[in-house]
Amino acid sequence: MKKQVFPFTMVDVFARQTLAGNGLSVFVLEQTLSAYMMQAMTREMRQFESIFLQKLEGQHRWRTHIFTMEEELGFAGHPIIGAAACLHQLYQPDSKTAEFEFVLNERSVFASSKQESGNFFAEMNQGKASFGEPLSASVAENFLKALNLHAHDQVADLPLQVVSTGLPYLIVPIQQHLDKARICHEKFEALLASVGAKFVYVLDVQRREGRTWDNEGKVEDIATGSAVGPAGAYMVRHLRAQAGDTQIFAQGAYVHRPSELHVSLNAEDETVLVHGQVCLVAKGELYV
Repeated sequence: MKKQVFPFTMVDVFARQTLAGNGLSVFVLEQTLSAYMMQAMTREMRQFESIFLQKLEGQHRWRTHIFTMEEELGFAGHPIIGAAACLHQLYQPDSKTAEFEFVLNERSVFASSKQESGNFFAEMNQGKASFGEPLSASVAENFLKALNLHAHDQVADLPLQVVSTGLPYLIVPIQQHLDKARICHEKFEALLASVGAKFVYVLDVQRREGRTWDNEGKVEDIATGSAVGPAGAYMVRHLRAQAGDTQIFAQGAYVHRPSELHVSLNAEDETVLVHGQVCLVAKGELYV
């Protein structure tokens, strides 16, 4: 039986250079694939996430599916950023800028890419952030304990709060011991669900450095666009940053993949913009 051939591009997202940032596999498809097949291909690539793109009618519109090793996501940041730069490089290499619409299962996300001196920088509009109620001190203490932290690690005048631009993250603002943070609760996913969160983002407010993991605490993410957008909105809401200014967040140092993520809030409509550099790493073909 003849095998199908699927070309792919590998990129590092939110990276100042190759072999840093968050890796991503980008597949541009000529035919529709089943969720089972896309999941299997993602596991074969063994990146944190793979993104599958299929051209739609209309200029620059792409049907989009994003998979982790475990499941399909309704939204994720670094795959959209990486895909925008990749499509720019593949289909509009002579243009300084390019714009795309990524049509996910339940929403569309708009992203743009620009190239400067051979480097690609992409930006996505995550829309307006939504905020849950700040957690009470007793509930916050439970989460801090579940993250191997203590009440004195929390920034005193900042609450733990769920913020979302597509994926709801519990923002945990701390002033010290980011290096000690880890998930040490057997049912952490259920604990998050009790406050309406999908994941956690532990944020050193002064250093603007964050960490997040899968909910079993086994795998730390390298650069999380879907988390840093809410984190930037949180900083503006609590007067630690101003709308219109660019905030630069660090992530990934604890897994030896330093990443740099840029966030800004539109001063007029409060939409969240996340952007960063994307580095081309490799091209190849997958035989299935």
